[in-house]
Amino acid sequence: MTDTTTLIDLFCRKSRTKAGKGKREISISAQETRGRAVAAQLGLTVRHVWREVGSASRFRRKKSARTDQDKALAALERGEIGALWVYRLDRWDRRGAGAILRIVEPEDGRPRRLLFDNGDPESPGIGLDSSNPRDRSELIRRAEAAREETEILSERVRSTKAHQRENGEWVSAHAPYGLRVVLVDVEDEDGDIVTERKLEIDDSPAGAGRSKADVARDILVRMLVQEGLSGYGVINRLEEIGISGLRGRRWAYSTIHGMAHNPAYAGWQISGRQEGGTRRMLYRNPAGERVSVMQGPSLLTDDELRAAQAALRGEQGRGVPRDGSKHDTRPRHLLTGLVRCGVCGGAMSFTGNGYRCGSGCVSVARKSIEEWVHYRWHERLNNSEVTDPFVAAVAERWAAQQDPDGTEDAARARKALAAAESDLARVWADRKAGLYDGPSESFFAPALAEANAAVVEARKAADAAGGKRRVDVTFLLDPESCGDVWESADLAKRRELLRITLERVRVFKAPYRGCPFDGWKRTEFTWVGGETEPAEEG
Repeated sequence: MTDTTTLIDLFCRKSRTKAGKGKREISISAQETRGRAVAAQLGLTVRHVWREVGSASRFRRKKSARTDQDKALAALERGEIGALWVYRLDRWDRRGAGAILRIVEPEDGRPRRLLFDNGDPESPGIGLDSSNPRDRSELIRRAEAAREETEILSERVRSTKAHQRENGEWVSAHAPYGLRVVLVDVEDEDGDIVTERKLEIDDSPAGAGRSKADVARDILVRMLVQEGLSGYGVINRLEEIGISGLRGRRWAYSTIHGMAHNPAYAGWQISGRQEGGTRRMLYRNPAGERVSVMQGPSLLTDDELRAAQAALRGEQGRGVPRDGSKHDTRPRHLLTGLVRCGVCGGAMSFTGNGYRCGSGCVSVARKSIEEWVHYRWHERLNNSEVTDPFVAAVAERWAAQQDPDGTEDAARARKALAAAESDLARVWADRKAGLYDGPSESFFAPALAEANAAVVEARKAADAAGGKRRVDVTFLLDPESCGDVWESADLAKRRELLRITLERVRVFKAPYRGCPFDGWKRTEFTWVGGETEPAEEG
């Protein structure tokens, strides 16, 4: 077997951002040449060359560590190689002393070397070597200094963008389709003239005699809401009239969906993109208020944008057959999507005069199950106390229905708090594991203070977001007002009322054909919050 202590990997990285701005930086191939020269001097065999081209901002946006950097370090820590060569120490600027400590003080005691180039353009060599005791403290100091410098820069960028968002400036690189960025000179508090980036309606031509603003409004108001087209129906219509999408390509469904869920069309500032989706999130300032980002009137009103979102969800009817006739695809029955088969777990759809499992396992009469679900819903609410966790879960869902953006703000705040608490726990775990012993001891107090401060700020944000999303649902706990709400509600509102309290209703087979319906024995209710009331036996 090959002696892994004789193997060395090279990690070469170049910033695409610097290259694009004309800044001189040694190329990947030149870095590799220098690394191979060092390996030859040490009598080591180059096993693999890790190449990474990109900008730090791209990795920050992905909220993940650099993939090749991770792999290179992991190979060294696992002992697959005896040494890792890196051109510059700042390639580890996001990791700081922790990455160095895991190498210079390995738990298994196996020797590992982290080598950095000497930076001499004429004669490649070793500048810092983790196997040299005299270099260890310098490696730790410089790695931590590089990490702190990067974090300070990141914090400055975040603070600047936060100020711009609160000030109503457009901070994204591109404007939504139908809008454009305009530079506006304004006088600040000190009397100086500053330039701000705002949005305005884009009247540039889009084709077919329409401006981009006209097309955006046609999509969101006329096609989705007034004509009832689906997202793909909109795409086909745009193709028919000869209007190309972004960069001259065919329109994508994600683009239509993203437009309908972008608050900027109603003139409001955004705070980013919903994780894993195309929806842009509404920004709220520290006072919980929305911030205008428009120079001039907005393209849509709030009601028009909400109507477009509802149309995409199918709440206003959508879908146009090829013959041009319209049909309403909204759910037409109270329990569609809520009742499930108690045998196979499949959905039960309305067929004939009742709900039936798609596999034919279970069927139930419409009148029987709908009256029973309404009765249980009414009783569950009326028998609940304000302090019941079930009521808190109902309030959470009601808030999501009435103010989806505010609820999502609260969810993000809770997620940020969990991440901050995890970072704090990791600092203490590293302390316990000895990573802050010896030369690195001086780094513990700053790291602990930073982690504590992050938790405090995240907790404040979570408390503030939680306060904004609290809503009053006591009107549902009173039998009379609850009954009035139900009686005055249309089908869509009744479906909504059921879904803020119920996760699902499982329906089981009747003991024999023609058996009178007994809801206690044939249904299992799962309420929001996870509480399940099983069917009675017998």
